[in-house]
Amino acid sequence: MAMLVIAVLVGLSLPLASAVTGRFKVGSARNAFSNTYARARAAAIQFGREGRLHIRADQGQFWVEVDTGVAGAMLADTIGRVVHLDTEYSGVTMFSTKDRLCFDARGLAYSGGSCDTHDAIITFSRWDRVDTVQLSLGGTVVRR
Repeated sequence: MAMLVIAVLVGLSLPLASAVTGRFKVGSARNAFSNTYARARAAAIQFGREGRLHIRADQGQFWVEVDTGVAGAMLADTIGRVVHLDTEYSGVTMFSTKDRLCFDARGLAYSGGSCDTHDAIITFSRWDRVDTVQLSLGGTVVRR
């Protein structure tokens, strides 16, 4: 009888545990993106050159590049790691309204050339859980 009660309790708690895990993974992916956005700004200031945040929503990836070579040579290096949502946050997908966000040497958001405006909305989802990062034209990050 005791085994039956335990089995029922475990059976009822598995969907709840799965939902909590999904919420954690989506929130962690959203936070990783926000941290990477801050890293792009910091790298631009550190190297005194344009910093770029690349977003490949269809591939579930984002990363930071900055020109670390001789001024004007455009030798782009990846700063930090390339985040792969599928492998690091299994099951989390991403949608973004922009592909490349840039910061100038002072860390200010700008657009032009191959850089998009910073009024982006990035959505992270897994099953029924959705978290959003909204960026303003000035580079402010709002997590929802």
